[in-house]
Amino acid sequence: MEKAKLMQLEIEKKRKLPKNVKHSINVNIFQNWIAALIVMSYLCAINITYNKVNAVKFGEYMKYYALGIIILTVIGFEISYRKNSVKYMFISIELLLCGILSLYIPYIYLHTTNELRNAVMILPGILIIYYTIKSIFIFKQKQFQYQNNLSDVREIVRDTENESYIDEDSRKTYREKTVEEEKIRNEILKSQSIRRKKKLEKRKR
Repeated sequence: MEKAKLMQLEIEKKRKLPKNVKHSINVNIFQNWIAALIVMSYLCAINITYNKVNAVKFGEYMKYYALGIIILTVIGFEISYRKNSVKYMFISIELLLCGILSLYIPYIYLHTTNELRNAVMILPGILIIYYTIKSIFIFKQKQFQYQNNLSDVREIVRDTENESYIDEDSRKTYREKTVEEEKIRNEILKSQSIRRKKKLEKRKR
């Protein structure tokens, strides 16, 4: 019982994220922001190129940009497949969406209204909000998983403690019965010895 309580206290102390769990979360968030940096740098490069070169050269540059983002996407999917990682899969999907957008950017920038073009140009700012929310989600998810694992351990401890109570009660019951049976046996032996003595006395008379 005391051991179970000590284990529960130890678990409560460990509800604070240890260094190794914090390190794992920080690595995930860092990788998330690396992907964010790639996507935002890509979109910013497109915006700078559009403002610096003419329409013909912009179309040519976009072919190279699209090819680069496709290569990164393929590499990302290959890593996610080899490592069987959902994290890398989501990053690869984000790069893929960015690559699909690249196919439409020349048309959007050169042949549509200023409003739509400006909306696409401010995507890097919107992505900062998106990746910030995603980082918070990663942290909360990892924290929940860690604390949920602790809850499972605590339930196991409680079950073990309850089982120990049952075992203890059964041992007490068995001891009480053994003591009671021993008393009855002694009483029977005493009564038998008294009867024998009385019979012997009668015979002597």
